[in-house]
Amino acid sequence: MKSSKITALILCFCLMLSMTACRSDNSTENKTNSNKSASGSAVTENKKTSHDVSDVDGPALKDLYAKYFMMGAAINGSDKSTAAIHHEGMANILKKHYNSTTLSNLMKPCYLLDEKACVKKGKKNANATDVSLNFDSCKESLDFCKENGIKMRGHTLVWHNQTPEWFFKKNYDAKKGYVSKKVMAKRMENYIKGVLEYCKKNYPGVVYCFDVVNECVDDGTGDDSVNWNCRTTFNGGDNFWYATMGTDYVEKAFTYARKYAEKGMKLIYNDYNVYVPAKEQNIYNLVKGLKEKNLIDGIGLQPTVDLYNPDELKGDSYDSFENCLKKYAELNVDIQITELSFKIDEETGERDEKSLKRQADRYQEMFELLKKMDTASGGPCNITSVTVFGICDDYPLYDDLVQCLYLWDKNAKPKESFYRVREVGESK
Repeated sequence: MKSSKITALILCFCLMLSMTACRSDNSTENKTNSNKSASGSAVTENKKTSHDVSDVDGPALKDLYAKYFMMGAAINGSDKSTAAIHHEGMANILKKHYNSTTLSNLMKPCYLLDEKACVKKGKKNANATDVSLNFDSCKESLDFCKENGIKMRGHTLVWHNQTPEWFFKKNYDAKKGYVSKKVMAKRMENYIKGVLEYCKKNYPGVVYCFDVVNECVDDGTGDDSVNWNCRTTFNGGDNFWYATMGTDYVEKAFTYARKYAEKGMKLIYNDYNVYVPAKEQNIYNLVKGLKEKNLIDGIGLQPTVDLYNPDELKGDSYDSFENCLKKYAELNVDIQITELSFKIDEETGERDEKSLKRQADRYQEMFELLKKMDTASGGPCNITSVTVFGICDDYPLYDDLVQCLYLWDKNAKPKESFYRVREVGESK
């Protein structure tokens, strides 16, 4: 009797340890400081409610638009455990409707750079250029794409945001001074080499393009010694790339990417406010210069639009999205729509019938425009992919995020916006 009681106590204790471990496995760490990506408090356990998007009648979006461009949706999440592939509904939507995706966070430098390993090298050499990487954050998503025949847009190699300050400093120590331009160029090269060779070796043909440089054209006062107004600051501090390498950092990044990229991978410059006339011209100038040196294959356009701005997506107004597409088409490069969404007030999350209808109208207008402008319809633009920058509203893997941006609601049920996009795809 005494022996059986002891056995029962041991079993009870083991069960408690097991439950504690499960709770621990679901903890997350938010490394991102981007305000454009899904972020919030992670749910305490993976939500595995049944979501079968096959109950949505009609063909997949990727099939409807196959003649024109690849259809993409971003895998949001600020930690590998909260990536969209871990939510059954969002994973099913990706598999059925999309042939392209991108990681909104998990492939950025702050996730891939292995600080502990780099610091160890930096202690031996203040000007160390060896770069240690850890792909744990993105491996599961890359595996998901490989297994399900989905291509991935790499996002992003060189950006002034979400790249840690220590990477630019002596000894890999944020408290030290900047390294020289020569040392930083070598660190950049080794970083780009490491990322691209990892993709080439482990996921051949999966990562079909990469945002090599992100958002380096300044909206206001930048370095106008070049004809594209290079960004010099960020959030009141330095643009670390500019501080160490000057305006040359952009061309250097594309040079290294061209050197190490898998054959056929497209190299992209990605930016926002692309239809604002002054910035539009600067982006045009930058891409034109890179194309003349055979360093770039395409331009990624973040529409940065909402329910009412700009007033016109179509039409001839000076800041219409249609006019910006015509302008960039003159460069004769691939055009990709990279971070598309139409937001309803994110703070209140108010979703009245009028706002939801307006959102659906805007999605319809955008996809009508993109079909019209694509070369498959006789238009001037070689549009190769269109990516909605998320899948479900109110990101289902977080408890407290309020967002109304996308084609599916929090329960992975299609919204009116989804049906409008599908109707445009079905129309002749």
